[in-house]
Amino acid sequence: MSAIEIEHVSYRGRHGTIEANIARPELAQPVPALILLHEAFGVTKPLRELALHLAEHGYLALLPDLYSRDARRKRLEDDEVIRALPLAGRADREATIQTLGWHEQESARRVLGWFEARDASSLLDDAQASLNFLKRHALVEPQAISCIGFSMGAGLTFELAAHNAELASGVAFYGPSPARETLGNIRCPCEAHYAEDDPAITPHAVVVEEALRGVGTPFRYFVYPGTQHGFSNRARPTYHAASAALALGRTLEFLSDTLTARGGRARGGATRSEHG
Repeated sequence: MSAIEIEHVSYRGRHGTIEANIARPELAQPVPALILLHEAFGVTKPLRELALHLAEHGYLALLPDLYSRDARRKRLEDDEVIRALPLAGRADREATIQTLGWHEQESARRVLGWFEARDASSLLDDAQASLNFLKRHALVEPQAISCIGFSMGAGLTFELAAHNAELASGVAFYGPSPARETLGNIRCPCEAHYAEDDPAITPHAVVVEEALRGVGTPFRYFVYPGTQHGFSNRARPTYHAASAALALGRTLEFLSDTLTARGGRARGGATRSEHG
């Protein structure tokens, strides 16, 4: 196989142009495709590398920038966003900022100001537009499209699956779950990966499991011991290499099971949870 590179693409959504990165195998025939939905940070280097890795496994991987029309985010460096954004939900945020150097304080306030003022109302629509783009792509098998989301993007993955029956499967990494009644609309197989120490997120895994079991939707989830939110992102201080590798292996297995050569039709499975 020839070297795979990231390409830039753009397409229209309801709210305007969406910029995206795309990586695809060096094959002439249509292949299964993946939408990668980023964390609240935006598109960063580790996700671009993941897109390349997934293309090496035979998938066309699309990484949309859900902040494509956000001018303030474009003025921020990825590193400063990754450093400062975890402060957003902390009760001691201001005290922590004041322990930083002057330039770091300025950067943190700039990032948090952007985050609190951002318009998140178009995120789901842009994710839907990304799915529509793939369905029309000449090198994509339109019945074999899955979505993989991380944190904010994981919540959007659940929402996209709930709003679109044509998605073949979904994978969520440590993401919030939508309302139970929304989860009940999901019909495609789903898999989720949670950190053990993530009190705002992981306890909701059982809610997702119960909701999907209630409508007969195949679902399995894993909780990774000794991990915190963001464990699969090597740019974060909570990165846990062993758990990240295990979660990726499980994801690839799940994708192989749900994006088959038979027109991309998903194969069902038991609803189950696992730890480790």
